[in-house]
Order: sequence, then C-alpha cells, then structure tokens
Amino acid sequence: MEAAEQSHRSYSNRKNELQAFDDTKAGVKGLVDAGVKKIPDIFIHPPDVFENNSGDKCKDFCIPVIDLEGLDKDQESHQEIVNKVRCASETFGVFQVVNHGIPVNVLEEMLHGVRRFFEQDTEVKKEFYTRDSTRKVVYYSNFYLFSAPAADWRDTLYCVMAPPPQPEELPAPCSVEHRVVANKIGLRVSVACFFSTGLMPSPKLYGPIKELVSDDNPPKYRETTAQEYLSYSYSKGLDGESRLLHFRLK
Repeated sequence: MEAAEQSHRSYSNRKNELQAFDDTKAGVKGLVDAGVKKIPDIFIHPPDVFENNSGDKCKDFCIPVIDLEGLDKDQESHQEIVNKVRCASETFGVFQVVNHGIPVNVLEEMLHGVRRFFEQDTEVKKEFYTRDSTRKVVYYSNFYLFSAPAADWRDTLYCVMAPPPQPEELPAPCSVEHRVVANKIGLRVSVACFFSTGLMPSPKLYGPIKELVSDDNPPKYRETTAQEYLSYSYSKGLDGESRLLHFRLK
C-alpha cells in the first residue's frame, strides 16, 4: 500500500513538473539560458534503461545510406534503389540520402534558418508553441513529452512541407530573405524529413493481405486506417512496446 502511494506521488510530481516545463514555452534552450546547473529529473531515464542501452551495444550502429544516383537511369537501377529504401524503412525506420541533387548552399541555409529560429527571444517563439498537431508550423520541446518515460534534451521546430506552406506561414527567421552569420561551434542542429499520411486522412483500411488469410491461417490483426494508427501511436508514446499489439485480435 505504501509503495503504491509513493508511486502515485512520484507520478503526480512528474506530471506537475512536465506541465510546468511545458507552460514556460521556453523549451530546453530556456533552461540553458536560465543557467540551469542540474538536469531536471523529467529528462533522466530510469536506471534499467541505461543498463539495456549501454554504449558498447550501440558503438557499431550505422544508419543506412541510400545513393540516389542512377534513380532514373533504367528500371533495374530504379528498382534496386527502391528496394534499399524499403529495406532501410523496415529494419531501421530511418536512412540518409546522398546524391539527391539538392545544392549544398540550400541545405546549409536550411540549418541556418532553424538555428535563427531557436536563437530568437522566447516571447517571439511562443507564437508558434503549440501541441496542436494539425498546424503546419509547430514549435515545442518534445512531441511525446507527457507520454515518454523521459523527455529528450531537445527543442523541435516541425513544418509540414506537403503541400508547400505559404511564405507567411513560416517563421520570419526561416525565410530565405533573412541572412545572418551563424557560428560553426556550439549547439547541434539536425533536420530530418518524415513521410506520413497522417495529415491527409483517408478511409483506406490497412490489414492482413487477404490472399494470405484462410480458415487455417486467420488474421492476427484487425484492419485500421493510417489516421487511427497514428492517433494511437501519439497517445501511447515511447515505451518500447510495439504499437501493433493494440490492433491484435483476441
């Protein structure tokens, strides 16, 4: 009984700390700018997480690299690249693309634009701080802040680029007309591209391949839409368990 009460108090305290952090709308950079000396508990993983994710296990980890050169050369080359993308998506869920044809100066300006956004005054950035996932430009610290076992030490600027947003929808520092000299030493800025159908709801159902289902081999998972799957995924958070278990038939 006492252990249960302690667990409840711990959960309540953590929830209050998360809400207080989110209410500042200043993110991790706000903590750094305030001169924080100790990493808050909401960012610290339980001891068992460190035991299961030691550095020795991850030192040889390598993200797949997809070379797009030859994509339009012929059907065979095209299919080979498609297969590599499929394999990387299924096994890693992330990959790096090279020879994509995007000029280096465009990539550098993208990074500078993101850095300029985060270096703005907090009051300016608050205009974009929201947890409304339907907005095309969103600023927050962690998407899974309230559901992950521990918050990540990062801030996020999330922009939906398909269909392309109107220039006025983007923060001014991310505009190509804005130019400043950015330091090459300091905080790390990373930009990732995500491909999702979540913002374009469709009634299409995804489920077991019907040709492979029979009385002797019945379906193990029910059908679902991309929207339902993503909604559940966001509400579930990051706890190390497969989201598909939710859709498994009893």
